[in-house]
Amino acid sequence: MPDMQASVPVKERSADDYRFERKYHIQDLNLHEVEMWVRRSPCLFRECFPPRYINNIYFDTPELDNYHENLGGQAARTKLRLRWYGDYLYNPSKTTLEYKIKQGMVGTKESYKLPALSLKPGFGYDDLKTYWDSCPLPDRVKEDAAVVLPTIGNRYRRKYFLSMDGDYRITIDSELSFIAIERFDNSFERIRKLHQSVIVELKYQGSIATLDERLMNFFPFRITRMSKYVSGVELLHG
Repeated sequence: MPDMQASVPVKERSADDYRFERKYHIQDLNLHEVEMWVRRSPCLFRECFPPRYINNIYFDTPELDNYHENLGGQAARTKLRLRWYGDYLYNPSKTTLEYKIKQGMVGTKESYKLPALSLKPGFGYDDLKTYWDSCPLPDRVKEDAAVVLPTIGNRYRRKYFLSMDGDYRITIDSELSFIAIERFDNSFERIRKLHQSVIVELKYQGSIATLDERLMNFFPFRITRMSKYVSGVELLHG
């Protein structure tokens, strides 16, 4: 696989550019119970943004290098995805191309705002190539896009919470579904769902040296390495 890490647009980054992320894959509590724990935490979380549906297309090499790097626990990883909000098909809103960059426990993103990618039955890889050609992207980003394929799509509903002091953010994802993307003539009807899963992500900036132990000791959730991308690949492709 080409070194996508080296292709990510270069800029000087401070500790504030990175954030710590702690993820919890919860299957023994329902969404209402999870939200109750978040609202009752000592950090006094409150909703800070309206809930919305998030849609993604994840890209990988034909050999699924990113998938295997994640399974192997590689500390430095870069993942390429397209993201938009609202409807999955016939999307009228703008799309964002993201490099999701992980360095151990911290991560950051590089993003490019792009025109809408309107998926509809019959969509195939040639349509995606036409879309890339029409996008105002730097050459090196187009080069990265040219060597990867759309592996899976996914969709979930996200709720957003912010602590009273503004130091911590929590997102709660539910209604997770994964959509197969084929080379030709997609109907987007091969879907797998994680009905019982709720994903909680606790996020805070790298400038915070230590996490508030009151918060960690309060939640009954167990930290996991759950990756939506890995889960989707395994559900759809075995």
